[in-house]
Amino acid sequence: MKFKVERICCYDSMSAMPMDRTRLDLKASEMRLREAGFEVEPQDLYLTVNIDEMDVTIYPGGRVLIHPMNDKAKAKELAQKIFDLLVKEGS
Repeated sequence: MKFKVERICCYDSMSAMPMDRTRLDLKASEMRLREAGFEVEPQDLYLTVNIDEMDVTIYPGGRVLIHPMNDKAKAKELAQKIFDLLVKEGS
């Protein structure tokens, strides 16, 4: 999945957004993340994952927020790992 990473203004957070319109199956994504060894907390409208002392929030539209994170290259690397595990709706 192609995506872009941007710093969130005035925060020590990065946002990764798919380049194409995306809808995620959060239930299936939760299962894949758990199978990969991540601790996942499902919320009503998103998933939260703790990865290496960072809070990662995954939204159904594909947006991934990483906090705290100030390094764009590291954010891109982590986002790629996450996107590789996420399941699109209808897959």
